[in-house]
Amino acid sequence: MTGGNSGIGLATVRRFAAEGARVFVTGWREAEFAGAVTAIRPNAMGIQADPTRSADLDRLYEQVKHRAC
Repeated sequence: MTGGNSGIGLATVRRFAAEGARVFVTGWREAEFAGAVTAIRPNAMGIQADPTRSADLDRLYEQVKHRAC
């Protein structure tokens, strides 16, 4: 999920994690992003990325693909 470090995105990943799902949290503001991942662990994995940068999105997709298996 992109933007899972605050607001509706954070509420969504918290709910999924609480129900047993493994979630990926992304964000570009390091402090908020790291805090969100820590709050949701152990079911959350974090990947820092700026969704406006195509290189970040490519890296994000690759990391999710490798970590999800």
